[in-house]
Amino acid sequence: MINKVWNYSGHQDFFDFLNKKLIGKENFLFSGDPDLSGFAPIHFERYYLFVGKNIELRIQHTGDSYELERKVASGKLSRSSQVLPLSQLEFDTLKKLSNKVIVRDSYQLGTIPNISIKIYHGDYEGLVRAEFEFTTPEEAKAFSPPDWCGRETSDTPLGRDGRLIRLSKEEFKKELSS
Repeated sequence: MINKVWNYSGHQDFFDFLNKKLIGKENFLFSGDPDLSGFAPIHFERYYLFVGKNIELRIQHTGDSYELERKVASGKLSRSSQVLPLSQLEFDTLKKLSNKVIVRDSYQLGTIPNISIKIYHGDYEGLVRAEFEFTTPEEAKAFSPPDWCGRETSDTPLGRDGRLIRLSKEEFKKELSS
């Protein structure tokens, strides 16, 4: 098993960030329309096979990469991840076991902290989330969100994909508009 998240060539600073343990994450709705000119989207297709209290088992596809990932929460601010590469045939077979899918484009804006904008499609159209990830408690404590951040969603169903998929369409619309 490989302990990594994704393998994007040409982004060494992002690789360095991923090799550190994630200490904290904060999520916000993006206020307004993001100007992402100059940033290339990374298209994600993610299918959930199991979601428990502290464990998620999912398969994901981006570019020509197919992976099975197991995420385990070890507290409010820390999660570990184990990733196993899959073939396209394995991915296509396993995705038939899921009825929950997340499709989104992610734009990497920075690495310290790791900053990304996630634009959702399909069932979650309209959700645009800014995500900040920290590798030290000091980074997390010193963080102050930029002006372009709207409402914080870290502890809401909109703040994490594994919680988002548990919402009905009506619940999603209500969460997004509140």
